[in-house]
Amino acid sequence: MKIVYFGYDLFADCLERLPDLGVEVMAIYSFPSDGVCDFHDRVQAFALRWGIPFHVGPVTGVELNALAAAGCEMMVSAGYAYRIPVEQTNLRGINLHPALLPLGRGPWPMPVTILRGLTESGVTLHKLAPRFDEGDILAQAAFPLTPQEDLQILTGKLQAAAVSLLEAFFADPASAWAKARPQGKGEYWPEPDEREMTISPNMTVAEADRILRAFRGVGCYFAREDGERIPVREGMVGTAIPAAAEGVYTLLDGYLEILK
Repeated sequence: MKIVYFGYDLFADCLERLPDLGVEVMAIYSFPSDGVCDFHDRVQAFALRWGIPFHVGPVTGVELNALAAAGCEMMVSAGYAYRIPVEQTNLRGINLHPALLPLGRGPWPMPVTILRGLTESGVTLHKLAPRFDEGDILAQAAFPLTPQEDLQILTGKLQAAAVSLLEAFFADPASAWAKARPQGKGEYWPEPDEREMTISPNMTVAEADRILRAFRGVGCYFAREDGERIPVREGMVGTAIPAAAEGVYTLLDGYLEILK
């Protein structure tokens, strides 16, 4: 099968698995990397290695129809920041979403999963639709979360589950497509704002720990007594905070890097 791929490094394992599944990638579309949360280094390297055209930015209906005319049979999306204009093409499309839809629609459900203290998460493979994350469900993979779950651990689980879903789909895409089911009423999770990413001195240890776990590897903030928010790269709840942050309450332990 020939496809056009949309995504970034979150699900790069899926992209790299496609050739083994007999899938030919005709073009790859990504979006600008912010160097903090979003990277497309692996996706771009894959494109270079296989001689695949690589684009950064939104795709157009004209481009999709040109790909279809050249033999493209399907669109595969795995974390693409732009809306794909599915109404402007006859190409079928699928999307990998890092939550158990219809719960957790939105651009960044992973931290919200931890902030809410959920005990289960997973990946949904669904049909592309005009509205983000609302297409019929093709398959899902669920797994339990531990009380110590953090963003890095959760991301690893999601990546492994996504590869399994994609492998199963391409083993018999026609059957999977025919068995798709509507999502029904769902719940949209907005991307966490700076307030939700901030630890404050009046929090309990459990509250601070949850925020640190939700954004581990990405970073959050610590609110000083004077109201200033200090960016925090890493941290664990415990006994003491380094001298670089004198005057704040004792909430953090382990390795805490205060960004200057």
